[in-house]
Amino acid sequence: TIVSSSASGLTFLVILTSTSRLMCYYNSKAQNRPNVGKFSVSDIDPDKCTHLIFAFSDIIENQLVPTTVNDVQQYFKFNALKQRNPLLKTLLAVGGEKFGTEKFKTMAGSQENRQLFIQSVIKLLRAFNFDGLDVDWRYPAEEDKQRFTELCKLETAFVDEGTSSNQERLILAASVSAEKSTIDASYEVEEIAMHLDFINVLTFDFHGPWENVTAHHSPLFQGSQDTGDAIYSNTASALEYWRDQGAPEEKLNMGLGAFGRAFSLSSNSSAVGAPASGPGEEGCYTGEDGFWASYETCLYLDGVQNHLISDQKVPYATTENQWVGFDDTTSISTKINYLKANKFGGAFVWSLDLDDFRGEFCNQGKCPFVSQLHNLLVPGKSITKICAFL
Repeated sequence: TIVSSSASGLTFLVILTSTSRLMCYYNSKAQNRPNVGKFSVSDIDPDKCTHLIFAFSDIIENQLVPTTVNDVQQYFKFNALKQRNPLLKTLLAVGGEKFGTEKFKTMAGSQENRQLFIQSVIKLLRAFNFDGLDVDWRYPAEEDKQRFTELCKLETAFVDEGTSSNQERLILAASVSAEKSTIDASYEVEEIAMHLDFINVLTFDFHGPWENVTAHHSPLFQGSQDTGDAIYSNTASALEYWRDQGAPEEKLNMGLGAFGRAFSLSSNSSAVGAPASGPGEEGCYTGEDGFWASYETCLYLDGVQNHLISDQKVPYATTENQWVGFDDTTSISTKINYLKANKFGGAFVWSLDLDDFRGEFCNQGKCPFVSQLHNLLVPGKSITKICAFL
């Protein structure tokens, strides 16, 4: 609540509604896509998200560096978005799905290497006006558990640097596995949670066309057909397990993928658990087999009926021999209602370029995926009451 008095003697009582986090990844490789799939910093709406994360940077000789020379210019444009939204925070992500573990393992393996990395992180983030770092080490091996914890302790260096420079402390986030077996093997949850500001739980890609039967990649709840460890392969189980292992719920962010995972069916069956022969067709613009941006999903499924997986609260659809699981407006709302009911801190999206950012495919306007999340999570409205106190 903010109270400000005017010269007239009226007191303005401004009541701000609560705001949740919506962290949005920008995949810098999307600027190289053809035609209408091309997405660059200039396509980002800075008012849709509370935090923007530039993905990805690199590690060379134990130091944080831009992945390409071109990224340097992109950093300036990316952080200039804060001029249009002064409340926006920006982070630089390091690592990613295809980064591997070797560079992280070496860098985090000794005090000397970690110190070199920390110094390079602070120097790079401050030089380009980033507000923090997102560590995207997928996935630490069991022998790297302690290394990951030591890496998270760079937060203490952020505190010291912020104090000495009289600047706002840099933010430290990490993207972590949602699989129970990996959580058990790779993370000292309570320890790392003490040092991390945000924990982005990768609650998608639980299933995909690397398996031989159809299944939704990001179910909210356990499915009736799930057995063995698969009973944990869902969004609710993952978030609750992180919480129960000692991560404060307010630090945990639910992951939502603005994409579908497509399978090629190998029989006449098209139900959940139907036999599949591999990934579905490649996305017209993203160019990856069995991976369809949300706007490509709209393109493929134009006029096709969606089916709800009732126990998992997510949809799928089939067209010819293609089966695709994805999120729609109903499943997004259901997930956010669950998030709020359990008091989790927020959500993150992979990634902005996969939304219908031009508004040409889904007939829902520009950026419907992220816009819906913003409307559900980030009301950001204030109520002003004028009271006369003489």
